[in-house]
Amino acid sequence: MADIVEITENAESTAKFLQSYVQSGSINFLIGSGASFPAIPTAGNIEQEINALLVGGNEEGASRRCLTFIEQIDSIHSQIAAADEANPIHGVAQNYKSFLTTVDRILFARKNILLPRQATVFTTNYDMFLEHASSLVPSVILNDGFERSSSLSPEFSFTPERYFDRTYRSGPVYGHQIEIPTINLVKLHGSLSWRRKGDSIVFDPSSVPKLSEDQQAAIAEVESYLQKHFLILPNLRKFHATLMERVYYDLLRLFSKAMDKENAVLIAFGFSFADEHILDLTRRALRNPTTQLIIVSFDHASAAVYQAKFSRQRNVSILSPAAGVTIDFKRFSNLLTSILPGVTDGI
Repeated sequence: MADIVEITENAESTAKFLQSYVQSGSINFLIGSGASFPAIPTAGNIEQEINALLVGGNEEGASRRCLTFIEQIDSIHSQIAAADEANPIHGVAQNYKSFLTTVDRILFARKNILLPRQATVFTTNYDMFLEHASSLVPSVILNDGFERSSSLSPEFSFTPERYFDRTYRSGPVYGHQIEIPTINLVKLHGSLSWRRKGDSIVFDPSSVPKLSEDQQAAIAEVESYLQKHFLILPNLRKFHATLMERVYYDLLRLFSKAMDKENAVLIAFGFSFADEHILDLTRRALRNPTTQLIIVSFDHASAAVYQAKFSRQRNVSILSPAAGVTIDFKRFSNLLTSILPGVTDGI
């Protein structure tokens, strides 16, 4: 059964617990919609709502619910760069910046030179907070899987092989090679910046024009709007094209392979494990006794829900706050910061 570890005000014991896995393991994160809250409401029961409409034969209603869901996220995307400090969007963007900076520092401080200075962030979020955050920290190398080699073409093609690249720099005199920290970003359900072009996916951060009221009234316009986004929508009919199905399973294989590595650690935050595919893959990966899943619970009550989901797995630890206390994304980043040498207060 999964263990519940309560986080106390003194983060020292929690920092030591996390440090043992970070220093000796292959580092992975699984980030869910809770990380983008309150800028974007958590996904909640959106999949169940849409599936209920589909099961009831109301495909048009399901498409319109998907439209509302995507437009809500898209409207936030257009505000990220210009949001002022009073706007919750600005606070969430800063939290993501802090998270990426901390992961980069953890990788740079790794003492085990036999392990790659590389971490992978898996996320089911469609939003572009992580991409925006990386632009605020020039020292962070964020590998999103798109090929950006020199080319006259303004479009960048999605090339999953890029996730296996490692970056090195050598000194000008003796030529000693030093690996530079790299953070892989794998968006398991696609992204607002993904577009279809023929048989490939290209990067396009511009927003798809919002539908007018007249266009929203026409179901054909709604379907067209949804298909312009390369997204794995939260419903039973996840795929509307063979390309989407192929890419989705390629990304899930990346997740599965990352978890199958020796001494792999997956740190999950803001993710409910309501996605049956990811839950099943995670449970299977945990058959590997060297793999460790660490779930950071938002509140005390959620810890028991996670424990029930992983009742048969021993290599799962749930970090839970005390009753009446919560762990938001900012506090989660501070908790990671406490792993770094010389940092004594991560809470």
